[in-house]
Amino acid sequence: MVYLLALVLASLYGVVVMLDYDTAALSVHTLLASADPCAYACREARREPLQMRMLEQSGEPIAYVVGSSQGAKTIQPQQCVCVRAVVPAEPARASNQTGYKPVPGWPTDSLMVDLVMQSSKNDDGVNDPLYADARVTVSVNMRDVTRNSDYARSHVYEGAAQLFDPGLYALDARIEFRNGQWNADPGLHTPDYKETPMRNTLPGNPLVPSQVHVLYDPRHATYLGRHQNLPLCTNGAAPGRWIPERNLPPTWKTWQYMSPAEDGRVWLPYACRLRRISHAEFVFHMSRRWPSVHWYGDSNSRRTLRPFVMGGKWCYEANSTARLDCLCNDAPKDLFPSEWYPGMPVPHWYRVHTNGVHSTEIHADLRRLLQEPTDPRPILDKDPSDDGDFGPAHVPPGYRLRDDYFDLYYRFTRGTLDMYGSHWERDITSAAVAPYQPASLVVVQLITWDAAFGSFASFKVDVERLANRLRTVYPRAEFVYRSGPYWCCRNSDDQAKKYSRLRFQSFDAHARNVFQRKLRARVWDVMSPPGQRPPESKRLSENMPCRSAHSRAEHIHLDNQVFMNMLVNGQE
Repeated sequence: MVYLLALVLASLYGVVVMLDYDTAALSVHTLLASADPCAYACREARREPLQMRMLEQSGEPIAYVVGSSQGAKTIQPQQCVCVRAVVPAEPARASNQTGYKPVPGWPTDSLMVDLVMQSSKNDDGVNDPLYADARVTVSVNMRDVTRNSDYARSHVYEGAAQLFDPGLYALDARIEFRNGQWNADPGLHTPDYKETPMRNTLPGNPLVPSQVHVLYDPRHATYLGRHQNLPLCTNGAAPGRWIPERNLPPTWKTWQYMSPAEDGRVWLPYACRLRRISHAEFVFHMSRRWPSVHWYGDSNSRRTLRPFVMGGKWCYEANSTARLDCLCNDAPKDLFPSEWYPGMPVPHWYRVHTNGVHSTEIHADLRRLLQEPTDPRPILDKDPSDDGDFGPAHVPPGYRLRDDYFDLYYRFTRGTLDMYGSHWERDITSAAVAPYQPASLVVVQLITWDAAFGSFASFKVDVERLANRLRTVYPRAEFVYRSGPYWCCRNSDDQAKKYSRLRFQSFDAHARNVFQRKLRARVWDVMSPPGQRPPESKRLSENMPCRSAHSRAEHIHLDNQVFMNMLVNGQE
């Protein structure tokens, strides 16, 4: 049970745990350090000499697993490894390369480092079909450990990773930005995204790859074959991995796991199970536990709310997911075009308040649809199952007529920024919400606009003020913090937007820490799962025609399932 406790702590504290080095940006570093299951890995790794002179002589950036001197470091499932990277210093050569500084406590160079499963075999040397072509990927968050005396020559980074699934893992390491250019504050030029592959072989032998071998143990609780023995997930930030749906045991029913992403992979947490929950079941439990939801967020929230107000009938058909609105476009006029949804009535278990939204938001488009109540997925009898769990057609006790609903008050906000007539100081007030039912649950989504147009220094101050305001306006409500979106591997659609992977992560890490500390908010993490996808899937999914920070429809449906699981499971 010790490892499950460590996983629960890690999922509860999310990025706070991963970034135990960031004492400048995260004030609870000392309190939470004990919750990091990998805190020991890089401390022990420092006993191995750095061999800086030998590394510098090669003149190329290198990433390797510390302790893999024989080619592969062997560990048990759930153990941790330390990855070290050495990047030769590169002075700024032009005027537009100067003036950049990383967010305090974050690396100077942006390195994307992943441990990627190459194969998985049992003790007899036979490939494990559960992991066939799975390419399980574990992202490694790197921290700067360069000594001041060495900084002019090389930058040294370390990061720890915990591995569970058995198999042989190789490093995929790339440089994204140098010299703090990933953090282009307003007024600075936005550099183009460009990946530089790093050498991933042994420091003293460029012909031998540096790898990790996780031993096969089918009795371990996190082994994929035992996944259905885990409890249901009740938090929205459970670490996990992506597994091809075709690999799953035939005894698993489709409602026992989430729908696959566009590459056919399913998100499966290590310490708990996610199930498919129907919108009808979700709304039933919401109407009783959280009958009034107030939601603040930008167009990412708007896209998140689309499947809810449509009862799941948004970009859900296989032949529709290639449409531009399903991929990334979110222009209000394209929300629900009549030629795509002819005669689609509004599911009547949501009541969207008109005064809580502007003409550019959801209600203006819903009014064009038929206003007759309907149930696009009728509730039938309870799904028969041997383990007592509920399928998507579960009839909750006491359920009678289809008149259950919860109030949704949605206000468009642009993070902490005052832009285009939207600002939280004017929009989040006791007077503004007084006409509506008191909120039992408040969902807040930030980051996208802040990372695009704001500075981290201002963001730190404003997030604290925003949290204080929310606590004043909603003294008795429960809070959910929805993380910022995942971003990688591309330029934005507008050079004025300062998007980068680490910029999104650093802003998000600080905000979620503030919301947990001040509001005891539950974290709904939509950023980490896409970051654990195999490198090729990650880049294919992220490089969309809009180059916006909007998630594609398949991922929004998956994100919403995580949200529904964290609120419904345990409420039956």
